[in-house]
Amino acid sequence: MSKNLNKVRRKLETRRRQINQDVKQRERTVPMLMNRHEEAREEPDFYVPAESNKGIRPVKSGDFFLFRLMVAVCLFLMTAILFQSQVPQAESAKNLIKQTYEQELQFAAIANWYENQFGRPLALVPLNQDIAQGDPNEQVELAYAMPVLGTISQDFDQDGRGILVETGMNAKVEAVKGGLVKAVGRAEDENLGKSVTVEHYDGTEAVYSMLDKVEVNMYDHIEVGHLIGTVTANTEAEKGIFYFALKKDDQYINPSDVLTFD
Repeated sequence: MSKNLNKVRRKLETRRRQINQDVKQRERTVPMLMNRHEEAREEPDFYVPAESNKGIRPVKSGDFFLFRLMVAVCLFLMTAILFQSQVPQAESAKNLIKQTYEQELQFAAIANWYENQFGRPLALVPLNQDIAQGDPNEQVELAYAMPVLGTISQDFDQDGRGILVETGMNAKVEAVKGGLVKAVGRAEDENLGKSVTVEHYDGTEAVYSMLDKVEVNMYDHIEVGHLIGTVTANTEAEKGIFYFALKKDDQYINPSDVLTFD
């Protein structure tokens, strides 16, 4: 009887060991397969370096606009604080800002520079000007047109700034060159009456004075031959009178050197 019990125990022990071995074998096999399967799922179809996309964020146009807006607001606030400050060291910066805002913008000079650089005027400048067509890089000397027909009654040597011209009654005064109307109103010399100053695209200026009527406005872009106004009438002599001056580099030049009056 005891022998039979021992035999049964040995069989049970052998069976238990076999079951434990089978369980351990399955435990070793299943995790390995699962790990391989998970690695295969997580691996991308192409290789991406780990450090290549760190810290990169596309810049949106809206972000750039907000950045510029913030910079503009900061500059405005800094300027306001500067002008409110009573510190003596801030006076030089205040004067610089004042000069920048008070300085007149040279539209004609800018237009002339743009034309020299890019071969044609800015869009706000009339395209039909008194310039020769051809190579845009070629330096073309612009000729002066006659402002009005007449005879010189007072030459440049007598005045040192311009000439006095006798014309017919109600004669029309026309632009000698294309440019920007820089000033309209009374001349500095009260004897010259109404006056118009035109800044040409080459940097020179023409001053039309002693006008009875003015046909242009400030900041008009005009072409050569554009109507400036009419001369002042001398009813006693039944003639018109007109004053004309030219400036280059802030220096008056003799109009008779570039224009031929009768």
